[in-house]
Amino acid sequence: MILPPALHRADEALSAVQARLEPSRFLNPVDEVEARSRFLRGGPVQFTYHPLRNADDLLRSCDSIRPPAHPLGEEVQAAADDVRLGIVALRDRTPESFEALAVASGWWDQAEAPTSPPPPARAPDPRVLLLPEIVSAFERALAERRFTTWRVVTDPVMSARVVVDSPRRLVRVNPRAVVSPTDMQALVAHEIGVHVARSEAGARQPLRIFSTGLARSLATEEGLALRAEGLACGLPEGTANRLALLAAAARRARDQGFTGLYRGLEPLIGAEGAWTTCLRVKRGLRDPELPGVYAKDRVYWLGWCAVTRFESAGGDVGLLGVGKVGLHHPVAEWIARGWLSPLE
Repeated sequence: MILPPALHRADEALSAVQARLEPSRFLNPVDEVEARSRFLRGGPVQFTYHPLRNADDLLRSCDSIRPPAHPLGEEVQAAADDVRLGIVALRDRTPESFEALAVASGWWDQAEAPTSPPPPARAPDPRVLLLPEIVSAFERALAERRFTTWRVVTDPVMSARVVVDSPRRLVRVNPRAVVSPTDMQALVAHEIGVHVARSEAGARQPLRIFSTGLARSLATEEGLALRAEGLACGLPEGTANRLALLAAAARRARDQGFTGLYRGLEPLIGAEGAWTTCLRVKRGLRDPELPGVYAKDRVYWLGWCAVTRFESAGGDVGLLGVGKVGLHHPVAEWIARGWLSPLE
């Protein structure tokens, strides 16, 4: 079935906005090392960011997107609304703007714990790969899957070890990342086997949002990625507890500043774990010592619970490989209507 031309135009306009925006570049502090040093000397946490100078222009572009009345038009509008809220958060850097983003994105949804047992834990691996080895491993994985339009780049302005940037078809690697050979196997399954693979499948669909991500699809995305990691080599010991704690820390950060949150977490997970957790839930905010949170990291626990329960109930995980869709999207219906193509 042919989709309305106005729907394609709205979808392409949204894709053009996303191509001009690199959220991780503006979300993550550029002075994490210096900020941590000041904190350990007893000072408050302060972060410096790259300013999003073209925010107002990007917002005008978002506001000009007008999808037609169509079920997939509603999806394009929802995705555009999410992008708009993200731009406002990165422009204003206030607790209120980040809260609006979290609410709209479903990051405060409640998770129902999975009923099936977790996959076997993978054994600790003390070996460490050098950065060129990490980059080469990702490049081999992309080549083996014939994802020839993707590139691997290093990016020092990151809090995660690896980020898949779908609009630009980039796998971004943190040059400070510590990765073992076993971790590398898990990262390939997680980042390439799910994030890149779903983006590639979505690129073959009629609309570009299936490659860059539908609204509220991120929890499903991360749940599938954790599932793939577990199937490939197991998950690290205590993964479920760690993800649940991260989700709980994000909720506590709503009412606590960085230092207060850190002091509560340090006895539980140590200095390194407390710093990393606080950084992830406080990044992006102008003043991390005030209550407020970037709640995105709750999606790992939400997604892990949702995907595990979905599969335990007999759900078809394979159907979710058509693109960056969520569990709540009627994928089978869209395929039946001819709006989506099934996986080959």
